Amino acid sequence: MSPRGMGPNSQRRPRSTGDRRGYPPRKIYSPKKRRLNLKRMTEFKWELNQLMQGLPENQRGMIKGSIIAKADKLDLKEAIDFVEAKEKEGVLSKELTDRICELLHRFSTYR
Repeated sequence: MSPRGMGPNSQRRPRSTGDRRGYPPRKIYSPKKRRLNLKRMTEFKWELNQLMQGLPENQRGMIKGSIIAKADKLDLKEAIDFVEAKEKEGVLSKELTDRICELLHRFSTYR
């Protein structure tokens, strides 16, 4: 008697080297980037708000929103580049730029 599924009429397909016996293919993950730590987002927003008290309100909201979006969705480098571009435009001072960059580094993680 032949083993189950190994009869003369079995439709067994040949195994390839990458076959995992019916399991779904492995996930391909994107490379990790340094981004804002979502667990500490409330603290980050509060500290960023404290740093930017001296700016006019219409500029403050736009800059804060852009920093948070870039640091959360893209990566830390994009957010720092944005802050440095605002410094070159004359919107932010050198001291404020340095403090925001330090804050971004402190509240970031690889994900």
